[in-house]
Amino acid sequence: MRFGVWHDFRNPPQWRRPWEAVYRENVDQIAWAETLGYDSAWLSEHHVTDDGYLPAVFPLLAALAERTSTMRLGTAVMLAPFQQPIRFAEEAAVVDLLSRGRLELGLGLGYRSKEFEALGIPRGERAGRTEELVEIARRAWTGEPFTYEGRHWRLDDVQVTPPPFQQPSPPIWIGGSTLRAAERAARLRCHFFPDAYAPREVIDRFWSALAELGEDPTPYRIGSNPSIYVTDDPERGWHEVGEHFLYQYNVYRRWFGESGFDTAPSATDPSQLPRERYIVGPPDAVVEAIGHIEARTGCDVLIFWARPPGLSIELSNRSVERFAREVIPRIRRQDAGPEPASPADEIRRQDR
Repeated sequence: MRFGVWHDFRNPPQWRRPWEAVYRENVDQIAWAETLGYDSAWLSEHHVTDDGYLPAVFPLLAALAERTSTMRLGTAVMLAPFQQPIRFAEEAAVVDLLSRGRLELGLGLGYRSKEFEALGIPRGERAGRTEELVEIARRAWTGEPFTYEGRHWRLDDVQVTPPPFQQPSPPIWIGGSTLRAAERAARLRCHFFPDAYAPREVIDRFWSALAELGEDPTPYRIGSNPSIYVTDDPERGWHEVGEHFLYQYNVYRRWFGESGFDTAPSATDPSQLPRERYIVGPPDAVVEAIGHIEARTGCDVLIFWARPPGLSIELSNRSVERFAREVIPRIRRQDAGPEPASPADEIRRQDR
């Protein structure tokens, strides 16, 4: 399994710090995480928020490309409907060149009505725009002239240079936790990034959809994104990080509700959060919890919020370092032993 830190660069009003300090601290932490042995760093995207949720992914990825040398640099996720395909392909290629082929592109459909309204994109077009973005970008990255006519984009004899470092393209991931998302990821021949607690049937649908398309599942990967905070005392740790998880939880509940999706009610106290969805505890407990996630999802990439919104950089760094020094080595030692059959192995077994 490979491990990554995940950042959104939020700066909530109740814990507001100077913006430049938040950016400097987080970029420094990501560069340090590479020296600790993390394999990747991932950024999320949102727009028109009151907490500065990262709105400009490619500039920050370019900065990280210069501050790091080995870790993969990914988006988890970039909101595909808001991307102009040619600009997207060009900017991704530049970042991939700057990083010498370390870019990973996670894409999501988005859901916040306010974002679609602010950026002038009908929300009903989000799935179609995402699929066209992937198709156009892959054609653009060949470096050859092409013409494209779809429902949302029409391009006549265009050529995109420079091509990305990775050929034929940087890896593309599709995020989502529904059966449709799993089918979309398979149909687009992309890796899949569901929520850490997505139903098992969603994971299984990704693999079965690939099989139905005649795809060899071996090259495909599953990502997972649990919330993790490493601490010797779970209750003390929950006291340190609980309010920040509460903020995060309630913001997403509010966004879902405002956008017309069914959602759980907001919580008024960290004690009301679904504790089973948060891994807060000592290294032994974290290793065990990750083992359960790996067994259920078959994931081989795991990322976690390195700095939940508003958490001090000191507490964040402490958890990030302990995860690197006391969790990653143990899981890698376990992985070096006999490996259980993965979903891809099971599909190949059934095919025989």
